[in-house]
Amino acid sequence: MPARPKSPGPTQVCPSGTRPSRPSIIDELGLAKTLPAGPGDFRTLCGSGPDVLFLGLGPEPENLPDLFPALGPGRGKIRYMECPELAAQLGPDWRGRIPAGFAEAAPEDMAGLARSGARLILYTPGQRLFPSFWGPLLARVQLALLASAISPISGPTSGPASGPASGPRQRLAWLPGGEGDLLRIELREALEDLGFSVRCTGDSGMEDYRAWLAAGECPQLFLSVNFSGLDPLGEVGHLLQAAGARVAVWCVDNPLHLLSGLKSRFWTGLPLFVTDEWFVEPLKRLGATDVRHLPLAARARDLNSPPPPPATAWAELAGRLVFVGRSAFPGKDGFFAGCARPGKEWAEAQAMLDQGQRPDFGWWLERLKIERLWPGAEVRRAGFCAEETGRAWRALCLGRALEDLGRVTVFGDAGWQELLPKASDLRGPVDYYTALPDIAASAGANLNLTNPLLPSALTQRHFDTWAWGGLLVSDATPGLSLFPAELTQEITFRAPRELAERFRTLTSSPALAADLKTAWRAELARAHTYGHRVAAVLDGLGLSA
Repeated sequence: MPARPKSPGPTQVCPSGTRPSRPSIIDELGLAKTLPAGPGDFRTLCGSGPDVLFLGLGPEPENLPDLFPALGPGRGKIRYMECPELAAQLGPDWRGRIPAGFAEAAPEDMAGLARSGARLILYTPGQRLFPSFWGPLLARVQLALLASAISPISGPTSGPASGPASGPRQRLAWLPGGEGDLLRIELREALEDLGFSVRCTGDSGMEDYRAWLAAGECPQLFLSVNFSGLDPLGEVGHLLQAAGARVAVWCVDNPLHLLSGLKSRFWTGLPLFVTDEWFVEPLKRLGATDVRHLPLAARARDLNSPPPPPATAWAELAGRLVFVGRSAFPGKDGFFAGCARPGKEWAEAQAMLDQGQRPDFGWWLERLKIERLWPGAEVRRAGFCAEETGRAWRALCLGRALEDLGRVTVFGDAGWQELLPKASDLRGPVDYYTALPDIAASAGANLNLTNPLLPSALTQRHFDTWAWGGLLVSDATPGLSLFPAELTQEITFRAPRELAERFRTLTSSPALAADLKTAWRAELARAHTYGHRVAAVLDGLGLSA
């Protein structure tokens, strides 16, 4: 993990000598921040009793009695808790300005004070600057309040325990996101096949999670795809972990892109699964403690029945090479705002593509000399160039295939009109779960072109095309090493000029095509269904029993 910059030092005195200036400190991400100290920087979390607990004092603790006049004589005991790292940076001068009547509390006292009705006052900038310290503590406070609202602390309750104190419900999983979101259908099916009940939480947030926990529903597993359902500071994750849930994240897209939106190190303590093993080591260098390779897969139900015959509605595709995909990922312009292609390196990348070489995301990181992968969004510069490289690769391969074969059909968005010759057979987008299986089974061959945003990944086409009874032609992504070489060597090409010949070889031999389909389906059923992937997640989390 990169060394954190040193603090600029303790509070300095203004030239007038009348009051200390606002100190600059280094937050948990290593970024310099100035500490405010106004009335709006404090928020009462709960309680109205005589005792007070300050969760953070701010840079001017001597002014708190003026900001909170009710803390005067006759008030109960006043306690405080501060992030040790912040206190160390503020130094002994700051500690010497803490009012004499304030007593320091221990973290283990927080939940009890919250249940007792003490007034808890949070210095809100502290929560943003050091979320890894405050997040778990505030989660314990929330659970204490939820539990006390259900089971009063004045005496024992009759019957079984309820609410968050009950712990996680065995074989219950929460999947954040809607039913139609990325991989939700596949994961729900796999979890249910393994005996789990599944709640797809949709667009639910912290308030919904609190309500379900308060009602006694705590999942054994919270499985997030691409950090869906988790906030940038990690508050949701801390709450669920405090309640007893296992929280895990499956990074299906570029993990470093996903991290660029996070503002806390909470993710480093979560079990992370990545579809591209290239990212395992970079994530570990950033501090991740548990990162595992978990490729995409096929749906078991697609493999448990005979492959469908070609669909009559798509009979004209029988002798054609078919490609289905977007010209760019949704929200690209906003995500990569301010990014541009560097002229010299871009020319080099284009020359590599012509030769079938891969100027992927890792290549661009090196060429652009990007060393800070996180925190921040600097890594998106390399991502933009890799995305542009992928567009160029797709256009190059499709253009060459059209030139060599004469018949190529592309299903996708209107953006393809700018990338392909006007004579192309360009059709609109199709639904993945209803139309695409029939198209895959009916096409002469289905073309996969891997996005270099993921240097060693596979795409869903590598699995679903075979599961649907189709024939696949793929570029030679390193991720294909997941499968036996005797299966992959027959279907891959490296340079665009090799694509047409590979297509002709496969489609001119019905026996070869049939044998490949049978062998691929058997291999997927053996070890590459979403049931296999979910079982690996459960085993890694100790939940397989």
